[in-house]
Amino acid sequence: MTTHDGHAYVQDVDDIDFATAVIEASFEHPVVVDFWAPWCGPCRSLGPIMERLATAARGDWTLAKVNVDQNQGLAKRFNVQGIPAVKAFVDGKPVAEFTGALPESQVASWLAGFVQAQPDETHAMLEALALTDIVAAQRGYAALLSTQPTNHAARLAYARLLIMRNDSTAISVLQEVSGPLKEQAAGWTTIAAASQEIHHAEDQVAHAFRTALDAFIAQDYSNALDGMLALVIRARAWNDDAARKTFLAMLQALGATHPLVAPARKELAAALF
Repeated sequence: MTTHDGHAYVQDVDDIDFATAVIEASFEHPVVVDFWAPWCGPCRSLGPIMERLATAARGDWTLAKVNVDQNQGLAKRFNVQGIPAVKAFVDGKPVAEFTGALPESQVASWLAGFVQAQPDETHAMLEALALTDIVAAQRGYAALLSTQPTNHAARLAYARLLIMRNDSTAISVLQEVSGPLKEQAAGWTTIAAASQEIHHAEDQVAHAFRTALDAFIAQDYSNALDGMLALVIRARAWNDDAARKTFLAMLQALGATHPLVAPARKELAAALF
């Protein structure tokens, strides 16, 4: 048994060490076995995805790679008829499997069915994924919430991605947030509603409002607050005082302890009075 290309959570496994590296190890954490071969095109597509997810999980589960050409006994034992074939082991037994190359989002959803990941680590992984593939990150958050329904930080992050795509379901997701984050969720609900209502093409003020709103949704909070405050000053009457109301919703969404909130409240007070 050796680590695969230096990945600490990915190992090359053979007939000799399968019992230790997979069966015994699965009593401590889920072990996912990737049956593959060097000549297999779909294996070359799926392999890096599995390795990347295993590394990001940091031990919540580990990946064992079995070369079927060199370990035909294992392939026969586990009825591998096509590759890539991926099987998950928990407490010494296979609990889930799939065959063929799946996209990363579907693999993440499959893993969520049996991996109890640390919320903070999973959240960080999905936030990073959202920078390149929002849809995949959304699916990852949905899978995470299916196993961790009380992870309200993940629910807020999931709702923000839905808002970015102008998905109206964001509001219903936010309404399910409870506990200490409920107040922030209320702020995000106002932002979600405004995002669905205001569009660039209406007029110059609407365009500026939308620009500030988009900046906030993209987590460029400082520029978003500056832009919205400028509208409070120069277009207070526009759309029934929407700029001021949304500025306050932004502060609510950030939470009372965020370092931008106290200075922003002082700036708003100075602008109004």
